[in-house]
Amino acid sequence: MSDRERGEGAASAAPGGAPWWAGLRVAGGVVLAVIGAGLLVWPVLRGDSADEDWARYYGAGKVLAIGCVIAGTALVARRR
Repeated sequence: MSDRERGEGAASAAPGGAPWWAGLRVAGGVVLAVIGAGLLVWPVLRGDSADEDWARYYGAGKVLAIGCVIAGTALVARRR
């Protein structure tokens, strides 16, 4: 059953107390994963050493992880 058959719109907003990523779907998860991967690769391409600033890697890793979880759970939910 597709989202249209269930009556869910393509731009469904997240409920009041939900986190900011709750309304994203597969495409949003993939975009976040690509952005996170790009942010992880950027300091390496610039030539920064890993000892300089771990906050960049930590933040980029969080974005990548959230994107992977969103895309994965959306794909599993779609398959059911």
